[in-house]
Amino acid sequence: MTLARIVIAASLLLWVPALHAQTAPTGTVETGSINGAPFHIEVPVNWNKALVMYAHGYTVAGSKPPDPDGPRMKAFREVFTSRGFAFAQSGYSAQGWAVKEGVEDTEALRRHFVSKYGKPSESYMIGHSMGGHISVATIERYPEAYQGAMPMCGPLGAALDFLNNGLFDMVVTFEALFPDTIPSPYQPGAGTAEKVKAALAAQPDKAAIYARHFGRSIDQLPLVLSFFHTILGELKQRAGGEPFDNRNRIYSGFGDDAALNRTVKRFTADPAAREYVRQYASPTGRISDPVLTIHTTVDPLVLGNDVTAYEVTTALAGTSDRFVARFVEANGHCNFTSAQAGTAFDALLVWAREGKRPAAGEQK
Repeated sequence: MTLARIVIAASLLLWVPALHAQTAPTGTVETGSINGAPFHIEVPVNWNKALVMYAHGYTVAGSKPPDPDGPRMKAFREVFTSRGFAFAQSGYSAQGWAVKEGVEDTEALRRHFVSKYGKPSESYMIGHSMGGHISVATIERYPEAYQGAMPMCGPLGAALDFLNNGLFDMVVTFEALFPDTIPSPYQPGAGTAEKVKAALAAQPDKAAIYARHFGRSIDQLPLVLSFFHTILGELKQRAGGEPFDNRNRIYSGFGDDAALNRTVKRFTADPAAREYVRQYASPTGRISDPVLTIHTTVDPLVLGNDVTAYEVTTALAGTSDRFVARFVEANGHCNFTSAQAGTAFDALLVWAREGKRPAAGEQK
């Protein structure tokens, strides 16, 4: 997978849709760094004394954090500053599967904001993709600091489920079904999207079964698999060992399941590495404030089930009345318009301020 393709894939998880910015007066802008994490704060001239904290999505390890002055980020920030909210985002002290850094650096920035600008009248936690996962982990860990959260297009269940039963299983079963296309996870010389595409084209019937099993179209698989392979390699290095285990996994729904289970490579997790993934993070569902999430109907990277997994978590914790999931008819990862983001945020505000729980289902 070339660096250019990796950057393109990373931008999908980062979420940079074509939002339409509007001209607005400029208030206070502060930039700097806290514990090695760059940050950007914008306080509009019409500040209502409230705050939005923002968590960005996955960017490739070793790359720079997203540019807060990019036109699309400015357009997204305008959704909130135009409503009078201050907006603060951390670039994190590390990239990759930086959930640990995302939670810690976002909290450090929030405390900096409070010390410099005063305690906000209300605060909301918002994030895209991996940043949605960070948003849920943050609001569970610091409930006293927030009045609500709006994770968008992010995996909201346990990281082990999303990464092990999603990314990891996709890669190892693909290698078993289409040998010598993608090296077993983490080995040097990662397979490219072009090799995946050729392997799928050579066996269209098997490709159709595999794509259907993982809820993707065949044309989505080359980029998804090559990108997931990159994430798995980075995560093993970050966790300091093998974080995944499929010794007890019985795979089904691939056609000749007996043959697949005999040939799929089995991995044994290093306990410390597996604990790292579990810790960052496994949402508990113990929330004190409303959480409203939105997701597109066609997302090749994060499936709808990965988002609404939080429904089960909150039900087990007895807090399902504080979680609402909405969908937007759109194709692409986090492909929301500014108007759709604003509509969801307005619904969250009414819920937090007036106790009126918004309806789940489709959002226009």
